[in-house]
Amino acid sequence: MARQNRRGMELAVNTLVVLILGVIIVGGGIALMYSIFNKAKTLPGEVDKQTQQQLFSILLGSKERIAALDNVQTVARGETATFPVAVQNQLEGKEATFLPVRAQQAAVVPPGVDATCRISPPDTAKCPAMDVIAEPFTIKRYGSKAFYVTVAVPKGAAAGEYVYNVDVMNATADGQPINLYARTKVHVDVE
Repeated sequence: MARQNRRGMELAVNTLVVLILGVIIVGGGIALMYSIFNKAKTLPGEVDKQTQQQLFSILLGSKERIAALDNVQTVARGETATFPVAVQNQLEGKEATFLPVRAQQAAVVPPGVDATCRISPPDTAKCPAMDVIAEPFTIKRYGSKAFYVTVAVPKGAAAGEYVYNVDVMNATADGQPINLYARTKVHVDVE
């Protein structure tokens, strides 16, 4: 009888060990998945290094003040297009402060889109809305800075091509705009 109790105890202990190990493995897997998805869903505030290098090589090769990488994107309704943009300081002096601004819609190409997309501010329920993810920044002479521009397309938007001006203004040290420094265009094709 003592032998049966011992086997019963061994079985109970083994079951507890397997359950504890299972809970630890499942908990570790959940924590790993949470950390992966949490990192994947956040948009970085800074443009990644490889994209910065591509943008800066475009700027240096062309001697332009502003460059947008992949400035034509096709987006489904309800999605967002993200454009990396870089600015180069070509002003006289040591450094200058710049302010990326929310740009006006340059044109609405789709025929039949009503006037609500042509006014400022447009109806955000029907028209793609543009935003700039950048604060005022200072660049040394011939230095460059990269930032993101996003265009959120609402589910009710009309299909077609939307064109936006991305304006970068000269600014005072506290971020007040002075005048237009550079402009580029981004195109969003809504499916």
